[in-house]
Amino acid sequence: MKKYISLAAAQMLSVLLLSAQTTKSDAPLRLLGTRSWIRLDMKDGKNDLSGAKLFWSKTHRKPAVANAVLAEGTKRYYIQQVDPETTYYVWVESAAGRPLAQGKSYTSKSWTLDDAELEEEKRNPSSAVVPVGMEIFWQDEFNDQLLNRNKWTTNYFSSLNYLNEKSKREMLQDQLPQPAYTLDGSAINLYVNDTIPKRIFTEGGNQKISSIQTYDWKTNENLLDNSKGGYFEVKVRRNRQGNPKGTNTAFWFDSPGPDIRYYLQEGGEVDGIRGIRPKGQLFEIDVFEYITAQFVIHGHVDAKGVFQRNLATHIAEGYEHVGQWVTHGVLWTPTSIKHYINGDLIKEYNNKNQIYSPNHFMNVFLGAYGSEGGVNMEVDYIRAYNWPLRDGNELPNPDLEGKAGLKPWEGEGTIEEGLGEKGSKALVLAQGKKIEQYIYLDPEQQFNLRYWGRGGSIAVAVDDVKVVTGELSNLSQQTLELGKKGKKYEINFVTGQEIKPNKKIVRIAFTNTGKETIYLDNIMVKKK
Repeated sequence: MKKYISLAAAQMLSVLLLSAQTTKSDAPLRLLGTRSWIRLDMKDGKNDLSGAKLFWSKTHRKPAVANAVLAEGTKRYYIQQVDPETTYYVWVESAAGRPLAQGKSYTSKSWTLDDAELEEEKRNPSSAVVPVGMEIFWQDEFNDQLLNRNKWTTNYFSSLNYLNEKSKREMLQDQLPQPAYTLDGSAINLYVNDTIPKRIFTEGGNQKISSIQTYDWKTNENLLDNSKGGYFEVKVRRNRQGNPKGTNTAFWFDSPGPDIRYYLQEGGEVDGIRGIRPKGQLFEIDVFEYITAQFVIHGHVDAKGVFQRNLATHIAEGYEHVGQWVTHGVLWTPTSIKHYINGDLIKEYNNKNQIYSPNHFMNVFLGAYGSEGGVNMEVDYIRAYNWPLRDGNELPNPDLEGKAGLKPWEGEGTIEEGLGEKGSKALVLAQGKKIEQYIYLDPEQQFNLRYWGRGGSIAVAVDDVKVVTGELSNLSQQTLELGKKGKKYEINFVTGQEIKPNKKIVRIAFTNTGKETIYLDNIMVKKK
């Protein structure tokens, strides 16, 4: 599959690969820099690092004495205790002092797609329900010996913990209990037992917690921008030993901080914090939590901040979870939430007049919970997919040339070869037919909708979509005759207001209002 990364990430990756030089060796260094370590191995793993001498420095000058001499059988090494956002220079010599390779690595605080992990997805593929046309935009294969702190924080905290004064104080003072986990080069094992973590997480509760997450409440740092949703999948194996209390093994999404404005509903206020979440919109998705893998969408909270009940929940029957490797997936679109187990669609919530989907990023958790016994969850991988967007375009599948067919467009259009712009594929609308697509866009921004078209009469509508109810309010519209020859058209619009950093849900719709067939191609939405 093709791999797309940001321009900055691509430039950084090019620097790392091009700067790795060798003498009398066809195995250059492969380096990955994170905020807490630099991973070093030889390309393709064909040459080990047995007995090699490693040197590293923040300058171009190689140290006189090796920083490390590697043991027999070493194929990967981690330079630890590095300074973040710093360039390090690395040299590798044989035990006899012969130069083998050199390179440099920048210890970025942001994650980038890693070739080694993308290769793992080919060897160990995701389930067949990954939407055709979507591509990985974030992943962790847990194939390292150390946790990637560019992707995860170990400071467990959620919106519900905020209401506990002691937990809140521990969070603010950076004193939260830390998780127990191991990494064996192929999976992460999150666990609790009678020994570690040292104590129950919440005073008076019955759970020790070993969890990692993608948002840090204390620093208000978001490590994963998933504000445009997508498809998220994990492969896990869960176990318990004895009869532990409070047993949970969870993959879930929670509203972010730095306070509980997303947890509280509009009209609610606690300690001077006013709720901003519309009634009926979720604040939490439990893809699974209990050993039964119950799927839960949380939402109803009273004016005093007390949780009342779920928005929706279901349990999939006929699946064995304890001791078994199982894949769990959730597809989050601007108007729907869909739940999958082992590639089977279990249930979907897709009522456009009851939209559960959030319009902001969500904190992603993986964790094991319990006490007075053992609970653990092994995670083989977590992967996030979304529609690739290129060249400033923000509308998925603009040219209809990929394997996705019409998706994520909805409606009664068809695709035909050779009838689009310059003989490419065209989206065909017969008399009275319509297509539409819902997307996330930044609020209060000027956008330009461009498309190529030919045929008869067409009506184009761009609408703001009200969260939860799905009510439409028109932003711009256009009615015209396309003509027999293909031509490019455009329509400008400005998205409505929203609480920052929330997104606006916008609907783009095309309707054939005449008697002649319409042909559309290269439909794009770009900021002006």
